[in-house]
Amino acid sequence: MVYYRRDGKLKWEVFGRGAEAEAAAWRRQEELGLAWTRPPREDYGPAFVEIAEAYQADKSFSPNSRKYLLIRLKTNILPFFGLTPAVRIDDNDMDRYVESRRGKGVKDATIRRELTDIKAILNWAAKRRPPLLLFNPIRDYVKPAENDLASLQPPTDEEVGLILAHASSHLLRALKLSWFLGLRPGAVELLRLTWQSVNWTSKTIMVVSARKGGPAARAVPIHKDFLDELKGWREADGDRGPIVHYKGKSIGKLNTTWWNTLERAGLRVRDKKTGKIDKTASRRLRMYDFRHRFVTSALEAGADMKALFEVFGSRPETLMRFYQHVTRDLHRQTVDKIPAPPPPAAPKATRKPEAGQTKGKPNVVRFPRRAAR
Repeated sequence: MVYYRRDGKLKWEVFGRGAEAEAAAWRRQEELGLAWTRPPREDYGPAFVEIAEAYQADKSFSPNSRKYLLIRLKTNILPFFGLTPAVRIDDNDMDRYVESRRGKGVKDATIRRELTDIKAILNWAAKRRPPLLLFNPIRDYVKPAENDLASLQPPTDEEVGLILAHASSHLLRALKLSWFLGLRPGAVELLRLTWQSVNWTSKTIMVVSARKGGPAARAVPIHKDFLDELKGWREADGDRGPIVHYKGKSIGKLNTTWWNTLERAGLRVRDKKTGKIDKTASRRLRMYDFRHRFVTSALEAGADMKALFEVFGSRPETLMRFYQHVTRDLHRQTVDKIPAPPPPAAPKATRKPEAGQTKGKPNVVRFPRRAAR
């Protein structure tokens, strides 16, 4: 592998394994006029970029997960950590990375995702056999806390109505499937659904789950209020093909039509002068939030946690984040029902003591003492 900086960005070229590949890499380094800048291997071991390359080549990912991992690595992680010997990365380096990303206005949820990648790469290098590192130097690093309320705010009823009113036909299908079935709105779960996945007898849809720690596949019951509409779609399409399609053709992603729908609904606003998105005037919404709304609505209605986990198709700890969010709201509603204390009573009017009455003491009738017998 040959890696170098060009226009302020870290780049690399991979030549494979073996003596021939190593010779080709040295020739390429000489062509580029590069100097040997990495510390000696016997002192520090491989650089982070080498371990990252081996990690993504060795691990099994879905095409989508691999694509976005490489984007995060090339765009943000490797320009910061790439040439650093992996074993010398410490908590201070991680703190500096967090501050640099925050300085660019990146949200903590995104930073946490990138830190998860970094820790996963180093964990893999330490645990593989034979290991590439003797230990993970940041194993105990604590990631910054994520603002759960900000990250888990589902769309309101009014926002849902606006989005559905302005959605195109294929996006409308996708949104309703995410709402009623709690599907992940991507190529693995939502866009892979075909009419052959529907069991009309048991009124369920077999969903092949994304690799997120949940069950590999799950049979999701069809909501009673959604069944007739789903049958109408089937009659219009026939018995084959994807449920979500554009003019009969399968769809790879829905990002563009989603953003356009938000603009038509007035939830995503562009600056008239620059033409760029005005983040202060726009509502931050993702298609994923329809899946989140599915979970929070079910929890608010008192759904069983175990059954919801099986239908939702995710790890229990992920579901607990939603549960804690909903529980906080329920706690607040409970506290708000407690009546306020009554207002303080008006003070009683004071009056002057009558004749023969000691001030501040009640009138006392005094009887003459009896003579001693």
